[in-house]
Amino acid sequence: MKKYINSKIKPLLVLVFLIMQGCSEEDVTKLPVTALSEDAFWSSEEEVAQATSALYFSLPNVGEIQWDALTEIMYSQDGATLEISSGGINPGSGLVNSLWTGQYATIRDANWFLDNVEKAPLTENQLAKYKGQVRFFRAWAHYRLLYQFGDVPLVTTLLAVNEGQVEPSPRATVLDFVLTELDAVMSELSVSDYSPEYGRVTTWAAMALKSRILLYEGTLSQDNGMLTESANLADQIMTSGSFDLHDNYTELFRPEGEGSSEIILARVNADLPGRYHSLGQWLGPISFHASWSIYTPTMALVETYPDINGEDIATSPLYNPDMPFENRDPRMAQSIFNWSEDVDYEGSSFVNNGTWLNFRKWINPAETAEQQSHNDFIVFRLGEMYLTYVEAMNEVNGPTQEQVDLINELRTRGGQGAADDGTDIAVPPIQLAGLTKDSFRDIIRRERIIEMAAEGLLYFDYHRWRSLETTMNMPAVGVVSLEDRLFTAPRDYTWPIPEFELINNPNLKQNTGY
Repeated sequence: MKKYINSKIKPLLVLVFLIMQGCSEEDVTKLPVTALSEDAFWSSEEEVAQATSALYFSLPNVGEIQWDALTEIMYSQDGATLEISSGGINPGSGLVNSLWTGQYATIRDANWFLDNVEKAPLTENQLAKYKGQVRFFRAWAHYRLLYQFGDVPLVTTLLAVNEGQVEPSPRATVLDFVLTELDAVMSELSVSDYSPEYGRVTTWAAMALKSRILLYEGTLSQDNGMLTESANLADQIMTSGSFDLHDNYTELFRPEGEGSSEIILARVNADLPGRYHSLGQWLGPISFHASWSIYTPTMALVETYPDINGEDIATSPLYNPDMPFENRDPRMAQSIFNWSEDVDYEGSSFVNNGTWLNFRKWINPAETAEQQSHNDFIVFRLGEMYLTYVEAMNEVNGPTQEQVDLINELRTRGGQGAADDGTDIAVPPIQLAGLTKDSFRDIIRRERIIEMAAEGLLYFDYHRWRSLETTMNMPAVGVVSLEDRLFTAPRDYTWPIPEFELINNPNLKQNTGY
């Protein structure tokens, strides 16, 4: 059985940290917060460790995949994402409000910890490993806010109830804080006695987050310095970390992949009664535990997968629209069920219902009951670092053999164990000859889409590529047409400040167009 980083959190402490994090009543003891004496609490390393563990509830979990439904590759029946994808975003939108309140709740939790932790009788090294983990969460929360909302309040100390009317800081100021904090995290988590278990934030995770942020920001600002630093961090992870690509793409996203050497950081989900999530039921067809097909792939995703040689299906001599799964990149069949036939998937029946496409990725056919999935959610993995490095270096210098080789490693891994009988499918390599920066950019972007579909990252790619005004103004189509979509550019690239926050804080001004 897995070890769980949050299994020993005291119920009272969970209440202090998670009062705004959606923790169920079964997980906490209903005691007044005032019952906690802070001076008495910070008395041992065990208590500091418990406080640190509480922040891990803010790590992205399986619900993060909803962000892909804000791109053309996924359709959502969930009201929060459906409202935005169909053009109804407004200051009262559920996803807008939950993002704002959730991130500021994390920031408040982190500030409470950092304002108090030095009361504990710990050595400098002991303090560093806990402060580094908590700074990581605070930095990421600020970044998620600035990415969606632009100028936002930068909050680095615990505020009293009457101190909440904070002036917004310029986006660039908040970004500088985030990057500086992540440097501090890397320094603090480099202490010699920090040997974290699986699921803990590490120096490598901080590098991965900073590399991701610099890729996003370098793309948005066309800043080669940021892109080069992003690539350098990704290269450190690839060459100096003890990470390797998992040898089976399907398995990586099932319970068998938990603890894989590809995973840099994962949100650990307990395989214990009462601690399951419902990802299998969200994604599966109705024949699988009466699943709901809440999040489904679209034909736009299907059409993104190239043929086995890496050629676009629009020009491929191998592609036959009457047999769409024949001669395709093997990751397609490992990510999407063949809607043209009923499928026996390791003993579980998946029956086409004639309306939806369905994800195979993340589905565990060994599940025995509805709403009982326990996949860990992958937050950072080596495959993403390959793609980050290649994209950043191509933008700076154009294509090289090294970059093409990394793309081919991902393509080759996609074929390992991918045949119906479990044998490998040979995937011919893409060749460097004839590639330009522009043509290789197209290949890299396609690789990001098909390698990381349904991992909750692609909205941020489409956002920084500034392609949403094209892709999200086309209907979502599955087996049948599903939804008319609307994206208003440039307005929708920056989200509205929640209405309740404008009322509570007159220092905030609504973003343009809302």
